[in-house]
Amino acid sequence: MSKLSLFGPLLMIVGGSLVYHVAAKSVPRTLEPFGALIGVYGTAMAASIVAYAVARRGSMPSHVSSLWHPTVAAVGCGALMIEFGFLLTYRAAWPVSIASVMTNGLAAALLIPIGAIVFGEPITAIRLLGVIFCLLGVFLLQN
Repeated sequence: MSKLSLFGPLLMIVGGSLVYHVAAKSVPRTLEPFGALIGVYGTAMAASIVAYAVARRGSMPSHVSSLWHPTVAAVGCGALMIEFGFLLTYRAAWPVSIASVMTNGLAAALLIPIGAIVFGEPITAIRLLGVIFCLLGVFLLQN
């Protein structure tokens, strides 16, 4: 496996996260939050259709089941909660430099036991130490 295929997706997440948080913090307060989300998801839908067509070279799937699954709906609901939560967080004047670190640190800490229970991922001493550091970081950012 090449380093690009290994780290490329992570770099895409980091780049997308930077764009996301700067843009979310900059959404005008005059926009109603759910209205803004319609624009967000409309843009995401259009970009997804274009990316899908380019990746498949214009061919469309023969069955809608290749595009949708209940877990896809769950991802969408989770994304909606994240997006709406960050819009409200930034409107409540949370600093962009803290809100993401706090929420991602707490989510990472909670995903350790979830990963173990749901996916059989091992809980190791080093992961537990990582959780402690995440929670310590969240605590330090609040002060």
